[in-house]
Amino acid sequence: MIKARSINATLQAYQTGLKSLSLLNSSLFSTSQCAYAYKSPRKGNSKKHMQKKKVDFIIPSFITLSNLATLMKVKYEFLERKMKFLQFGNNLSGKYILTREYIELVLDEFNYDLKNEDLNIRNSENIYEELRDPIQPKNLNPRPPLITIMGHVDHGKTTLLDYLRRTDVVSGEHGGITQHIGAFKVITPVTKSTLTFLDTPGHSAFLKMRERGAKTTDIVVLVVDCDDLVMEQTKEAIKHIKNNVELQTPEKPDVTSRLVVAMSKVDKIIDKRMREKKIEQLKLQLSNLGIPMEGMGGDVPVVPISARTGENMDLLEENLVLLGDVLDLKAENSPNQMSEGIIIESNKDSQKGIMATAVVKRGILKSSSVIVCGNTYCKVRRMDDDKSNMVKTASPSDVVQIFGWKDVPVVGDMFIQVKQEKIAKKYTNDRINLIREEQEAEAIGGINEKNFSIQKQHRIEKEEKRKNGHKRGLLNEDDESSKKVDNGPKVCNYIIKGDVLGSVEAIRDCLIPLKNKEVECKIISQSVGLPSISDFELAKTFDATIVCFNLKNDVEIDNISKTYPEIEIKKHNVIYHLLEEITDDLATHLKPIYEDKELYKVNILKELSYNLKNKQIKVAGCKVTDGLFKKTGLVSVRRTSSLGMVVEVYSGKISTLKRNADDVTEVNKGVECACTFDNFTDFKEGDIIVGIEKTPIKRHFVPA
Repeated sequence: MIKARSINATLQAYQTGLKSLSLLNSSLFSTSQCAYAYKSPRKGNSKKHMQKKKVDFIIPSFITLSNLATLMKVKYEFLERKMKFLQFGNNLSGKYILTREYIELVLDEFNYDLKNEDLNIRNSENIYEELRDPIQPKNLNPRPPLITIMGHVDHGKTTLLDYLRRTDVVSGEHGGITQHIGAFKVITPVTKSTLTFLDTPGHSAFLKMRERGAKTTDIVVLVVDCDDLVMEQTKEAIKHIKNNVELQTPEKPDVTSRLVVAMSKVDKIIDKRMREKKIEQLKLQLSNLGIPMEGMGGDVPVVPISARTGENMDLLEENLVLLGDVLDLKAENSPNQMSEGIIIESNKDSQKGIMATAVVKRGILKSSSVIVCGNTYCKVRRMDDDKSNMVKTASPSDVVQIFGWKDVPVVGDMFIQVKQEKIAKKYTNDRINLIREEQEAEAIGGINEKNFSIQKQHRIEKEEKRKNGHKRGLLNEDDESSKKVDNGPKVCNYIIKGDVLGSVEAIRDCLIPLKNKEVECKIISQSVGLPSISDFELAKTFDATIVCFNLKNDVEIDNISKTYPEIEIKKHNVIYHLLEEITDDLATHLKPIYEDKELYKVNILKELSYNLKNKQIKVAGCKVTDGLFKKTGLVSVRRTSSLGMVVEVYSGKISTLKRNADDVTEVNKGVECACTFDNFTDFKEGDIIVGIEKTPIKRHFVPA
């Protein structure tokens, strides 16, 4: 089990943040302060016949190679040879860091007894598996299907749900786009069956939320506009469907496809023959994308509907209910069963506190139950259904809003019920520690790679010095390292605040890829709710911009911002506009590119010289041929080569400008004059002086 363990106080500090390696090297594990007691085994003795050595120290999570040699009481050189024998490469050094997995491999090679070590490795992904109740077949009962509505933006997904729920959701959404997942439980108008629907956003920024919807679902309804047919986000939805939803294939002909295609807005097509043509066209497009369509060797039906007029909505309902019956969906529906479910949405309300919308997958969730989810837990204080009515229990496929969370849960995470709050605290703390250790383990590779690069650079420099036969420069080690530092792209820091966690994650996923060689977008913090004083302090520290998405209380934000006038705040309700503004903001940080504009031309007629205080001064005798010759500004001296090409021989400034022995600042066209240049005397008769003005060119940010 990967777990933080302490050798002593010094090693604890080392394990917590990997910040004390140098301290350890110079103190506790100093080679001058320890005796090596390792003896090579006699020849002829096989390792398997040797007595296993007892591990008389606590195995750390991470350790450097030199420190491990000290811990094992062997010479470092011997340990390094062993590591090379174990195929660790030839670039090893005392600073090479080993993770616990490799430490145990080395200890086994040195014949240490590891049988008492806990080899059942837990990680942040599987830690909650031990909390799950085993499946109880006797408690299995039929449950309503979970149905996800997917499709391209503005193809009628939310309007379809409006019809089923007899409400008007779409009119309340910014830009007519669903900004986060909505989960609803409905009783169908005709068959009076219970169905649970998930409405996923259609905009490309909400890719993760749509993918979660596909992974959570039993049945998918793919909504396609009868005019547009298959669009980009339709293809993206199909990709998620193929990855996460069971479909019939030639290899699995007995499988029932969990997909229904709804061709929407058919009320716009009155001609029946035209409608049939559109259906066949859609079937062909979907079949070419790998969907097993009905009538083309598959079993996925196309139902032409109009949610506005209600046309064929009963037929869609019939298909969904029938498919749910065929799938024979069941879940444990017992009050004695520990409940499980998935978080669909989460946000922080200023009055109600942290709230999460969840779908129950198994068991019965009750008020006052304790559940763990990700890095947080909740003692259920209150549960509301999708109509905001308080409920005491929630059965499989029920949608509930859960209140009482210690922190905002992550959308898409599973929740698991536990018996006591202290169990929830223990497991969430253990998971947080595991995540920290996993992040440290990921950093190990980068640290080792950096050490390898430094070693390689030192070898190259040493070889160059040997070949050149002299020392390169008088710089000390710090100066050399500072010269090698690559500043890299300009980093623009952002703090994201949103109304719900799904929107915050969607914005984050859109901003992180916005980078190229010149500028990079970095997310300092992301959370749900209005910006707090700590957010503004964080923005001040990192010179960050606060991005507010779909937050209503502008007055409160403005009041805090008056105290921090230097902090920029961007407020948006539609993600298109937010991304446009941030892209424009990144463009302002691109390195400027200038266009040279020619202001004047001056011919050098003669090379002149005179002595001043025993120093010979070279002067260019000139005549202005075009424009107004000014002393200020940049000039370019150009010369025609023997091949007839014009080349620039100097770029800089005019040092002096004279007219009839008088110092002047400008000379008109057609007038003769004399001038000298800053640090340039290699001009010749026939050269042309061109006045240059650097004009900035507007640049647009393009991600790499």
